[in-house]
Amino acid sequence: MTNSSPLEARIQALSWLVHGGELAWALKGEKARHSDVVWQLLVEAVEVIDKAPDQERRWLTSGQRSGGWNMIGMSRAELFEIERIRLLSSMKPFDGKTKTAPQRDDVDRALGILTWMRWCNAARLPDRLTKAAIALARGGDDELVAHHYCPTRKSRGRQVAYDVRTRTVGFILTGLKKDLCIVPSDGISFKELLA
Repeated sequence: MTNSSPLEARIQALSWLVHGGELAWALKGEKARHSDVVWQLLVEAVEVIDKAPDQERRWLTSGQRSGGWNMIGMSRAELFEIERIRLLSSMKPFDGKTKTAPQRDDVDRALGILTWMRWCNAARLPDRLTKAAIALARGGDDELVAHHYCPTRKSRGRQVAYDVRTRTVGFILTGLKKDLCIVPSDGISFKELLA
């Protein structure tokens, strides 16, 4: 996200929130709330960033897999056997895991939404809250989230995951209100707060 004027940042955030409203509506329908909008945007942002190709890893491992399927020492019979196994397991021929690269707008939106996590710095333990929120958005189980958020607590219930989600969304909504003058409106929409 580039440095832009507050008006441009507000307009961009409102467009992202409209997209989040569509995601929340698709997931929960009539039961969607403003917190669902913000949370679905965060979940999508983490997914998009996770799907982005890791260029450094590609550079480090490029020499290890330069031979592809026809590596030195692999006979023609072994190639046929590998391909037969792939076809029997319903994989596409000569194709690994199908990857979809995110579009540029998706990456820009994801990075912009992840910058909203800076508003979680108002928390008492911001690093723990941020780690736990990203783990929860990534689909981590309740025990992992609880371990990130309160490592010394013995109870590892769903309550901790609920607290992490609620506090994260609360800090983001507060930041939207204070910094960008964006407040929840009717339904699951957001509007500018006029002074």
